[in-house]
Amino acid sequence: MIVFTKDGRKAELMKFKPVYTDHLLGYLVNLSVESKSRFGPHPFTLDGINEVLGSSQEVLGYIAAEAGTDRIIAYSLIKTGYLDTDGNRYSGYGLHLTHSGVCTYAPSVADQWQGSGLGSSMFEFILNDIRQSGFRTMILWGGVQASNSRALAFYQQRGFMVAGEFEHKGMNLDMYLPMADR
Repeated sequence: MIVFTKDGRKAELMKFKPVYTDHLLGYLVNLSVESKSRFGPHPFTLDGINEVLGSSQEVLGYIAAEAGTDRIIAYSLIKTGYLDTDGNRYSGYGLHLTHSGVCTYAPSVADQWQGSGLGSSMFEFILNDIRQSGFRTMILWGGVQASNSRALAFYQQRGFMVAGEFEHKGMNLDMYLPMADR
């Protein structure tokens, strides 16, 4: 799917395929230190990519490439269910999740594309792809750093709500999105 950003740049959104693995590694390695510190589902290595996306049916990868190139400019993951650590925190907030009704979301956008609207386009692309999957709730993979004001605004604009907060290398928020109306 081809989309245009707010500043007129063109990107192609698609599901991840193993043929993109080397390009994805290049994307991850070239993120700024700050962006790397805000994305944590897997190490920025081939082994990390393969471990998460290699053979598992429960994790879907999505990428955006700069149109006309193989250069990846955004990357997101959707996991069926949730990590035990996330589930334990949500239970502590009084929200009892079921693996079958929940998906876990982890987005990232290349530094030079942040604020362009690409993340919004990717999010809608992902929602359309998983629409028939029966998910009732989407949660953030490992929460979001409370200091990441751009990400917090992004999630709140899309209807995510704060479930609670926890400390891990600073304050973090667990946020969830009820998907019944989506």
